[in-house]
Amino acid sequence: MIVPRTAKDTLTAVELFTKDVLEFTLLDGSVRRITVLETGAEIMETTLKELKVEENAAVTRYRFWCTIDIDGETHRLEREVGTQKSFYEPWEIGGVRLWLDAVDDIFDLILETHGFCRPAESRSSYLPPRMNARFALQDASARICPDALHPWCPLPEGGLRIEDCYRGEDCWMGAYNGASAHAGLDINHPAGTPLWAPLDLDTHYLYNRVEHGYNNNRWIGTRRWPNGAEWILMAAHMTGLTVPEHQPVARGTQFANGAGVCSGAAEHSHFIFRIYDYGTIIPLDTWILFRQMYRDRAASPEGG
Repeated sequence: MIVPRTAKDTLTAVELFTKDVLEFTLLDGSVRRITVLETGAEIMETTLKELKVEENAAVTRYRFWCTIDIDGETHRLEREVGTQKSFYEPWEIGGVRLWLDAVDDIFDLILETHGFCRPAESRSSYLPPRMNARFALQDASARICPDALHPWCPLPEGGLRIEDCYRGEDCWMGAYNGASAHAGLDINHPAGTPLWAPLDLDTHYLYNRVEHGYNNNRWIGTRRWPNGAEWILMAAHMTGLTVPEHQPVARGTQFANGAGVCSGAAEHSHFIFRIYDYGTIIPLDTWILFRQMYRDRAASPEGG
């Protein structure tokens, strides 16, 4: 199947089957044909007695890969999850900046019981299989969005560290308790740590709150871009909001105090990134946002 997409001034997310051809039109009008040839995943190390059976504080690290053809050239993209290499640099090939976010083979090895992060079901209406691979793409000459990003929380000096993702496991799709993909990015910091809006938000609110009987305070903020794409930002474990709900929030505004609620073995905040575009919601690694936050802070330290 041919899947057409055109680069926008915001990141493009797409999920594909093996043998699908993504026709990605760059900002200069040229087209790159990207075909998924093969995907795979394997365990690097684990302390589990049995795969897919959670054990408290168990550790599982794995790698996954995707072989793609771009305009007749073959490239193998490979990633590690649960190591420091979880915080990776995207590939730049033929004018395309490319993040390999997930392959469905991962879920032969670990569960999806800790949030929504597996490639979605197929386009068909009858009990179809899962997509094989998920990517985020952008024209290599452009940013992930036109606006500079403010830090979502105080950025750890020197970059994110895997050991500071809860117990060293809860990066995006890291194996929580050794057995279940973690559908967000955890960053350890004390209760009360400020959380700021990374960009102008159209609205925001708590969709779960402790006072209503939930075990956690969970927040969502959204931004619809002029190009029609909508970014969905989510966070959890906040001790409280600091601005009224259901109204716009300006970039850099503190909207909550982080961590401290249902935070388990280490006080932390939980961050989620999703894109709604082309009629579907696609989850992506929140590291993509944090990478841009670090770059924007380096370019303009006074901006956050």
